[in-house]
Amino acid sequence: MTNRELFHATMRRENGDRLLHVVQGFFPRVEDWRAQGLPAGIAQPPFPGISPTPDLFDHFNVSKFAYCRFEEFHVPAFERIVVAESATTKVVRNSRGNTLEVRSDGGASLPHELDFAIKSRLDYETLRDRLTSHLDERAQLGDLGVEGEALRGQRDHLVSLWVHGPFAYLRELLGVQNAIVAPYDDPDWVRLMLDDHLRVSMEAGARVIDTCRPDLSYVWEDCCGSSGPMVSPPVFQELYLPWYRRWKSFLLDMGVPWIVMDTDGCPTPLVRLWMEGGVDCILPWEVNSVDIFQAAREHADLALMGGIYKHMFEPADPAQAGRFRSTDVRQAIDEELDRVVRPLRQRGRYLPSLDHWVFREVRYPDFRYYCEQLVGKYGVANRSTRFG
Repeated sequence: MTNRELFHATMRRENGDRLLHVVQGFFPRVEDWRAQGLPAGIAQPPFPGISPTPDLFDHFNVSKFAYCRFEEFHVPAFERIVVAESATTKVVRNSRGNTLEVRSDGGASLPHELDFAIKSRLDYETLRDRLTSHLDERAQLGDLGVEGEALRGQRDHLVSLWVHGPFAYLRELLGVQNAIVAPYDDPDWVRLMLDDHLRVSMEAGARVIDTCRPDLSYVWEDCCGSSGPMVSPPVFQELYLPWYRRWKSFLLDMGVPWIVMDTDGCPTPLVRLWMEGGVDCILPWEVNSVDIFQAAREHADLALMGGIYKHMFEPADPAQAGRFRSTDVRQAIDEELDRVVRPLRQRGRYLPSLDHWVFREVRYPDFRYYCEQLVGKYGVANRSTRFG
C-alpha cells in the first residue's frame, strides 16, 4: 500500500493497525543538521509541491502535505517594498498591501501587524476587483501543468489543495483584531467577503483540481488561542458554517473526498460545528492547549492528526519540569509515544504527528530516533518510493 493509499484507508478506517506518519514541516536548516550527521545531498523542502531531489521528508520516509494552490488574494498583487529596516527587524509592505514588522533573519515568528490595506467596507469595495477577477491568472502559480504531473505521478506525499478558511481569509485581509470584530460591526460585509472568496476559490480551485487531482483540501484556519477560539459558536454557525458546507459540497462534486483543517490552540468549542460543515480531520492538537484524548472520546468519527508533544525533544528545559520522568531525550520520546500513539492507534482514524512543525532546535539524531521508534514499535508503515 502506498502512502497516499494508506491515507485514504486511514480516513475510511480500513488501514488495520498500519499508521501513516505525516510531518507538517521542518524549521531546522539542513546545514545545521548536516553538522549533526545528516547526509550530503538532502535538500531543504519547499513549502508547496514537492522537491525534485531528495529532501528531509524523503530522507526520513515521512509524508508531507504537498500543497497545490491558487491565488486567493489580490491580482495584481501589491509590490513588496521595504519601508524601514533596523539591525533586527524590517518593516515591509507585502503582496496584500499590508504593512508588517518582521525579523530580519527570516526566523519563524509571527509578524507584528502595523497596518492593512483594507480597514473598512469602502476600502474593500475599492479593492474588490483585485480580489475577485483575473481567474485565469489565479490558477497559474508557477507552472501548473508541470507541477500537476509531478504531484499526480508520485505516491509518497498527500496532494493537498490549500485554501484559507473563512476566519483565516479575513485575518489576512483585515488583521486578527478586525477579523474578530467585523462579524459584530457589519455581518453583511463579512458575508460579502466570504461569498466572494468562496466563488473565487471554487472557480480557480476547479482548475487546480483538474490538473493536480488532490487527495484532500487542506484548510488553514488559525482561529484558536491557547484558551479557545477567537470566534464564538453563534458567529461561526451564522457566518462560517455556510462557507464550509458549500466548500465541502464543491469538493465532493469535484471528486475530492476529505477536508483536513489546521488550527492551533484549543478548538474544542467549535469542533462539532466544523464536523457539521464537512471537516473530516483536525490538526495539530497542541499539547499545551488541548486534550486530544477528550476529542477522541467526544468525536468518534473525527480523524485526528498530531498530539505528540514537540517539546519531548528538550525534556531538560526547565519549562518541562515534571512532565517527563527523565531528562534524557530518548527516554522522553519513548514515554511520549507510548502516551499518545499506543491508545490512539487502538482508537483508529489517527495520523501520528507532532503537535506543530519540527522546531529549529531539534537535533538530527533525536528526530531520526523518533521516526525509527514509530516504525519499530507503533505500526508506522510509510513506504518511500520516489527515489528508490
